[in-house]
Amino acid sequence: MAFRPVTEPLEAGIARQRGVFEALSLLTPHDLPGERKIRIGGPGDGGYVVVDRLRGSQPVMSFGIGPSVTFDLDLAERGHRVLLFDHTIEVLPGEHDGFTWYREGVAGAADPAQRLFTLADHMAKLPHGTEAPILKLDVEGAEWDVLTETSMGLLRRFEQIVVELHELPRLEERRFRSMAWKALATMSSAFTLCHVHANNFGAIRTVCGFPIPETLEATYIRSDLVQAAASTTFYPTPLDTGNCLDWPDYPLWFYPFVPGSGKAAFPW
Repeated sequence: MAFRPVTEPLEAGIARQRGVFEALSLLTPHDLPGERKIRIGGPGDGGYVVVDRLRGSQPVMSFGIGPSVTFDLDLAERGHRVLLFDHTIEVLPGEHDGFTWYREGVAGAADPAQRLFTLADHMAKLPHGTEAPILKLDVEGAEWDVLTETSMGLLRRFEQIVVELHELPRLEERRFRSMAWKALATMSSAFTLCHVHANNFGAIRTVCGFPIPETLEATYIRSDLVQAAASTTFYPTPLDTGNCLDWPDYPLWFYPFVPGSGKAAFPW
């Protein structure tokens, strides 16, 4: 049997492991008794599970379009005005009268030369007095800066947020873990994580002894609107589909996603 050489003191390794454990704890999902979830968008990449509280009067801000607008088309067909943002594509892969497209991206700090603007900048495009919007963030890693640099007052204007969280195995790195912790703690302070799904285009990595999906789809709803309870849900659910339909979906039957994880404590 080959052994890896020890390159750090035991205490440093335990501290890093504890940091990963505590960051993951912020991704513990909750059930919403009395609420129903629905899938918006078709099977495969581009669909998300949300709480069935959608109202056609709610605008949708959808960041990161790529090759699929199934999520956006579904919402537009339901009567929502959908604002779509993506600076990496030349044209939308689909059209609808309810769409307004901006060839712009979102970032923690504005960079107009790169067509990047803050979430606050983009929210100025919403009509004054608009009903609480829905936010979708699928921006290939930029979500961490966006969530850490956006004020809680502004985030609370959204009723639901669906976000794809990238590069989670980097929680082993102190700088990334600090940024992710800030983003996830900010979200947890005002929103309830109510659905999770691992993107099966990525892998499940082992980091400090914990299995961690490379990319996680997460649904949040504002906590003041719902009653949350400890999760009894095993993910994926019947509402979920693999992002790659040619491969099996990943069962999230491990900490912090499996029921009972919310009671876990670091053992030392």
